[in-house]
Amino acid sequence: MAVLRGWRFVAFVSCIVGAVGLTLYPVVVDPMLNTEKYKSLQEYSKIKRDELQHIKVK
Repeated sequence: MAVLRGWRFVAFVSCIVGAVGLTLYPVVVDPMLNTEKYKSLQEYSKIKRDELQHIKVK
């Protein structure tokens, strides 16, 4: 097993941090930066949910 030292260790850690950052970006960062898109999606789903509850009541 190779021992990571110097620039190889830095490259390895950078890849891990980058992978975590790329994974979390669409879940955490994008909704905070682009709130309008998610507000409209939330309102649309609320309207659909109300329509479905109205259909169940009948």
